[in-house]
Amino acid sequence: MRMDDGFDAVYESYVRAVHAYLVRLTGNRATADDLCQETFVRYLRHRDRLREGNGALGSWLFRVATNLAFDDRRKRRPDLVDVEPIARHGDALKEAESRDLVARISIEIAKMPDELRAAFLLRTQHEMTFPRMATVLGCSERTAKDRYRKARDVLAGRLDPLLREDS
Repeated sequence: MRMDDGFDAVYESYVRAVHAYLVRLTGNRATADDLCQETFVRYLRHRDRLREGNGALGSWLFRVATNLAFDDRRKRRPDLVDVEPIARHGDALKEAESRDLVARISIEIAKMPDELRAAFLLRTQHEMTFPRMATVLGCSERTAKDRYRKARDVLAGRLDPLLREDS
């Protein structure tokens, strides 16, 4: 059975961003795969009630993905965030140090409470505006800003000793 072109267009437009967000939010690629699939299954179920405009559909998809990830996290113990290779050139020592730093940052992001981690990832990885983040997170714009700032401050506080010890 073939999906209609409308679904295909929505899927192609959003699947990469939603999946990348879920990988970082859950810390587990297999879990992200499952949750991303469930996000689009829910889109299929509810698409007749949804409209595209001013990012409404994208916000709805990210909101569903966020809720699914939070529900999944409550059911199981969190894993560490998958670390993507960031350095492809240069000497081996510098690349190893870069990977170690990325791993440490990923671990600290994974330790954040769900609401702070989601706000941080939406802002830094997906460059969402605060009004759109508020829609995705189901909170006020002020709360979205506060969560992002708190997440940034928490991360800075946790990384400061690590960066000092590496100096």
